[in-house]
Amino acid sequence: MAESTGPSDQARMDRVARLTLALGGFMLVLLIAFPFTLGNDAMSGTAPYLLYSLFLTSIGIVIGVSLTWLNDPSRAPEKPTPSQPRRTPMLSADEMAVMDALSNSERTHGTGSMWQKELVESCGFTDSKASRVLSRMERAGLIRRVRDGMSKRVELAEGAVDR
Repeated sequence: MAESTGPSDQARMDRVARLTLALGGFMLVLLIAFPFTLGNDAMSGTAPYLLYSLFLTSIGIVIGVSLTWLNDPSRAPEKPTPSQPRRTPMLSADEMAVMDALSNSERTHGTGSMWQKELVESCGFTDSKASRVLSRMERAGLIRRVRDGMSKRVELAEGAVDR
């Protein structure tokens, strides 16, 4: 039998493992609550305790197998292939202007970076608006601001959206 499983087979097995894990957890709760529902005379002798421990152990094994399947490190998530387009974030008009200015800088100067003051002038922003827009873009991972002396250079971040 072939070892390669397609994405649909793996997704199906993940659903089975999750369902088994949920049912195993439910059975575990029931088995833990079971002795409290019976009187002392019903649990006399060793046979009920042996059956109880057998069920508890089997549920533990089922839960362990399910968790092992779901947390297997060799099952790395699928990486997008070059044929699959990257999902681009929605950019505001101001963010688009910054990205365009940095992309133009990359085409003309070979680096996707500009001094923050040059960027503010080329986009026509006020200082406070530029600070807000650039901070938002830095948090989103689109750009990086590097302090250089008394001013900052704004660079396209690695893996930033190509425009």
